[in-house]
Amino acid sequence: MIRGSFLYGDADTLEPMEVSALRLETASKNLPARIQVLDQADIEQSGAVDLVELLRREANLQVRSTSGNSARASVAMGGFGENGGLRTLVLLDGHRLNAIDMSAIDWYSIPLGLVESIEVIRGGQSGTFGNHAVGGVIKINTKLPNVEPSGSLEASAGSFDTFNARGSYSQRLGGIGLTIFGERAESDGYRVNGDLKTDAGGVRLDWASESDVKGYLSWSLSSSDFGLPGDLNASALASNRRQTTDPNDQGGERSAHARAGLSYDINDQWLLENRLGYQDREVRVNMPSVPFGGYLADTIYETFSYSPVLHYYSNAVVWFFGFDFSKDNLDSKTNYGDSKYERKTLAFFSSTGLPLSEQWNLNVNFRVERAENSGVYSGTKLNQVRKDEWAGGVGLIRDFGEENRIYGTVRRFYRYPATDEYMDFGTPAINQNLEPENGYEVEVGTDWSIDRIFLSGRIFRQWMEDEIIYDPLVGLFGSNVNLPKNRRMGLDFSIDWEMTDSIRSGVSYEYVKATFEEGNYPGSKVPLVPEGLLRLCIELRPVDSLWLTLGGSYVGESFRGSDFSNTAVKMEDYWLYDLGINYELSESATLFGGVENLLDEEYLSTAFGTGLYPGEGRKARFGLRYSF
Repeated sequence: MIRGSFLYGDADTLEPMEVSALRLETASKNLPARIQVLDQADIEQSGAVDLVELLRREANLQVRSTSGNSARASVAMGGFGENGGLRTLVLLDGHRLNAIDMSAIDWYSIPLGLVESIEVIRGGQSGTFGNHAVGGVIKINTKLPNVEPSGSLEASAGSFDTFNARGSYSQRLGGIGLTIFGERAESDGYRVNGDLKTDAGGVRLDWASESDVKGYLSWSLSSSDFGLPGDLNASALASNRRQTTDPNDQGGERSAHARAGLSYDINDQWLLENRLGYQDREVRVNMPSVPFGGYLADTIYETFSYSPVLHYYSNAVVWFFGFDFSKDNLDSKTNYGDSKYERKTLAFFSSTGLPLSEQWNLNVNFRVERAENSGVYSGTKLNQVRKDEWAGGVGLIRDFGEENRIYGTVRRFYRYPATDEYMDFGTPAINQNLEPENGYEVEVGTDWSIDRIFLSGRIFRQWMEDEIIYDPLVGLFGSNVNLPKNRRMGLDFSIDWEMTDSIRSGVSYEYVKATFEEGNYPGSKVPLVPEGLLRLCIELRPVDSLWLTLGGSYVGESFRGSDFSNTAVKMEDYWLYDLGINYELSESATLFGGVENLLDEEYLSTAFGTGLYPGEGRKARFGLRYSF
């Protein structure tokens, strides 16, 4: 459900701490793009247990899961099917969470109790944000401390022996702001061997004194264990969709994130900001179901990043430029062999916002980046591959008051291949012929309010070259290849209507036509791209203390994964209905609950060939939230 302005969040962070939330990119409200802000009220009233559930319902994003839960789900936007998560950039306080390989993000490693707001920015945004930002960007902003001590505790339980507890506390100690957060989530899962258990927590320090130096330091840890129920064929699905044929396949993940930022006000017009990040992550997999001895893997990821940015502010122009440096190391040990990969990237970027008049604003951004890939596979040193790419955009924004605007923009975007995609099958070499994905996009959009109606929407056309797919028709065993040309055209919009003080309704819709234009599959539709995504919602507040929500999400039919020739049976469309309730016992305590998949719809979350992955059945949850 969309609430309030689409561009301006409702954060209540107090002024002394606000300046330490170093956001190095262009402010979202100044971007010529469709942006949806989910603030703290949206998060709490949604009743969502995790980020994936929140994004599916509140932002109408496409979600696919092979495990029957959200932990390692794929979240995509903009009409991307297989590996759509590789083309959606996820940022936590400006730090990239996407790995250099094709591994999934552990969404449970980001506790909802930590999150202050989420910005969903649609379209190719590589000029502003860099690699992966092809379909869009999900910016997750963590909580900042208030001047007065505050905190919250929340616990809930529900279907499939699901239990969730989270808490956070914030206090200012002199010039230092302290925030502590933690969360536990566990569930037996909808499917056999679909269990999950996650512990996550951390601490953040913010300092903002009367001096010109401000900053923050954050450290978080997470630990997850999960089952891997695998796919089912049609007969097994018809017999019992909750069963598994892989009861002993298990996985786990441990991660540690350190984030820091420091800003220095040089004078009234110049500001220097620095952002540093470090991530240490280990993913373990034990899959005895794999033929010929099973599959064992232990992969360690280590990432270091640094971004210095210089800002200039004046009445005539807002301008900044800076550098992004990152170094990623991957060390994988499996029962089939060991491998190590390293990727170094260095990017220069610049952006300017130029007011042409009181109503017209020009936004221009540019980025150039170099990526160097090297590694060792089973003792053999791999060839080094160096690739250069660039991105940019030019946009015009016409403002009509504080909230209304129209915009138009032209962008170029790119994405570097993941390390898995770079590897040639059967040979210890990095495929030097595999090029980064790139393309152009034209977009026109608006954000508009009329009385109690809020509208946000866009239409776009995307011309993409060198999109990477695994093509089984290439070579003896298939290979990752660049496609000559793909096209996407579509529209998406959201309407929020505050019908009365106690009734609010909303609708979100996305339509994308994604097709292969040339190569082995000309004219075919891109697999796993639904023909439409629709979200309907109505919220009722019969009394001040009670909030009821009824919603429905529609996912259109799509071709199964890897069905590039569009000859197999399609995945059927489906509706999922949900019901939510929030009842305020007092100013501090709230009872909440809800039911997902209210009618217990049987549907497929995703499918590849004859391998089918059923979605979750009806799921209920109830809990208590206490704030102080």
